[in-house]
Amino acid sequence: MSCSLQKEGLPKIKQGVFGTVTWVEGNMMPSPDAPESAGARTIEREIRIYEALTFKQVKGEAPLFTAVEGKLVKTIKSNAKGFFKCELPVGSYSIFSVESEGKLFANNFDGNGLINAVTVTQGEAVKLDIQINYKAAY
Repeated sequence: MSCSLQKEGLPKIKQGVFGTVTWVEGNMMPSPDAPESAGARTIEREIRIYEALTFKQVKGEAPLFTAVEGKLVKTIKSNAKGFFKCELPVGSYSIFSVESEGKLFANNFDGNGLINAVTVTQGEAVKLDIQINYKAAY
């Protein structure tokens, strides 16, 4: 299944997840003798939404995973401004961006071992901004 992108002037989703995907690369700790980094920019990315996953259900090392053993719920894409939105039923989900070589990126983890998790409740739209930063230095 796939979801549509938000267009300018259209209503927001009633229940699900939305946000912006940002790419961050380079030296993010400026110093007088280092060149300034290009910083962050919004990007298009494929996003995969799974039923909530733990580290026991993925292969590879965080933040780039090579495989997922879980139920794929939806696949969507962010637009050129990085914006995405997706209607979802009530439930808990893990959200990944698809990177080069098909690796899945997620860099947020909760105290229960859930990976980049969001919980959608009845009538709620949850904001989740994704900052892809595996090529950034802090």
